[in-house]
Amino acid sequence: MVGVDASLGRILIVDDDVPLAELLSGSLTDQGYETILAHHGADGLMLAEVERPDVVLLDVRMPGLNGVEVLQQMRTRWPYLAVIMISGLGDTELARAMLRRGAFDYLSKPLDLEHLHRCVAAALGAKRPTRHSATA
Repeated sequence: MVGVDASLGRILIVDDDVPLAELLSGSLTDQGYETILAHHGADGLMLAEVERPDVVLLDVRMPGLNGVEVLQQMRTRWPYLAVIMISGLGDTELARAMLRRGAFDYLSKPLDLEHLHRCVAAALGAKRPTRHSATA
């Protein structure tokens, strides 16, 4: 079993669908990641500040502060942070809009867990070389 100190990365899951968030957490934990859960956008922002995740899985539609608003704030505060948007809408134009706003990727529900694992691994690989570099 992989310990927290030896995890492959820290993944913040922000989704108001508690059973889905727990399913994603369990699946990612089984793969060796450390997971942090938030069920509201504001909580997600607070946990991102405190926990400093490597990747965020962010639901588009949530009550209160929605995923689009959270993504905008994360892009401003942590431009290096890989944010993967998830949505049950399956809307191609929405996906394009999220990518234009700085999302690393967009996944439609129901989620294919193998595809999710590949996407998380790609997000971690894509950001590692530039995470700590402030200048080019």
